[in-house]
Amino acid sequence: MHSHAVRMGRVLQLGAAISLLAGSLAIGVGPVGAASPPLTVTADMPGAVPAGHNWGFNDFFPRSLTVHKGQTIQFVLAGFHTATLLPKGASAVADLKNNGVAAADVDDTTANPGGQTHTQLRLPAIMPTSFTCGTAAHPCSFTGAAVVSSGAPLAPGGGPFVVTINAPVGVYTLLCRIHPGMTATIRVAPASVPATTAKALAASVKSQVASDVKEGLLAEKQASGVSSSTLPDGHTLWMVNVGASSPARHVAINEFLPGTLSVKPGDLVTWTSSAANEIHTVTFPGDIHTDQVPLCEDASTGTDTPATPLHTPPLGPTDFACGTGPVGEIEFAPGNGVRTIADTTTVSDSGVLASAAARAAWGLPASAALATWTIGVSATAPAGTYTFVCQIHAGMTATLVVH
Repeated sequence: MHSHAVRMGRVLQLGAAISLLAGSLAIGVGPVGAASPPLTVTADMPGAVPAGHNWGFNDFFPRSLTVHKGQTIQFVLAGFHTATLLPKGASAVADLKNNGVAAADVDDTTANPGGQTHTQLRLPAIMPTSFTCGTAAHPCSFTGAAVVSSGAPLAPGGGPFVVTINAPVGVYTLLCRIHPGMTATIRVAPASVPATTAKALAASVKSQVASDVKEGLLAEKQASGVSSSTLPDGHTLWMVNVGASSPARHVAINEFLPGTLSVKPGDLVTWTSSAANEIHTVTFPGDIHTDQVPLCEDASTGTDTPATPLHTPPLGPTDFACGTGPVGEIEFAPGNGVRTIADTTTVSDSGVLASAAARAAWGLPASAALATWTIGVSATAPAGTYTFVCQIHAGMTATLVVH
């Protein structure tokens, strides 16, 4: 779910909800930090993506930081991530399953048209733990006793998330509640142990970026191979990838690999989703805005029905209604189940595609997402260029050339 802030902003204009939640979610506010600039931990590094590539760094820069109690640090969210500090001893794996961005809709067991069971957005995962702190003037206080989270950036232009570390000496986990495996370590050291300096931090980040880029280039090259087999009717089954990730999961390759594939009428194409911490869709012929669907839920039956738009085009959940009330839930990419491409106007949407590793990390059942998606090019499909996109990731687009 990287490069996703624009799409989330389209759907999640949560001003009214945020105002209602602000009072109940407030946590302690720490003292204003020292005059010297705080150390910066950056989530993602878009400027380091090689030209011509559509990547995300599901990584914190740096991945480890030593501070002293009372020191203020800041988190810069350069992509769709959260900076979430966990209490001492808390598990990042358990937190992601219980509090991560994706959750199974357990009271609706019917299958979507694409074959997947329902997966919904867990709104608290992308909300901050407080709406009254986190700025340079009013840092949040992390005591080590409770979660402190930035929430995800739902609109451009937000500043750093600033936190004063008031936790006892110990080692604490920083994670992103959106991307499995995206973690870092914050070590609170006694005064006798030197804290990380700005110079050491910069050197660590530089080395980490170089390593990530190297791993990303290799992962993309390995995932770009195309395999094929001849079908009994003489046509070809093509096997390609939708997205990939580096072995350490720090780089998400948000690309169709390859970006262009030549096929013939009657051929089949299978996309495999192997990325460890991203989900994707294969959607023809372009974005149909079904990556997040506002729904109404019948409390007695658990049945979901589409929410009613209050005007056209709707821009967010506050633009939908369930009777006289707000939207009940937001579902990820239900898909439409269309598996044959007749011409360049055919609307075919896979719904959620995810690897077994990604499903397990979010605690989703195997039925919640398909690992592969196959479409058939109709035997009567006219020659031409057929575009398709991933609705989850901006800029992730590719073509089938039918000849």
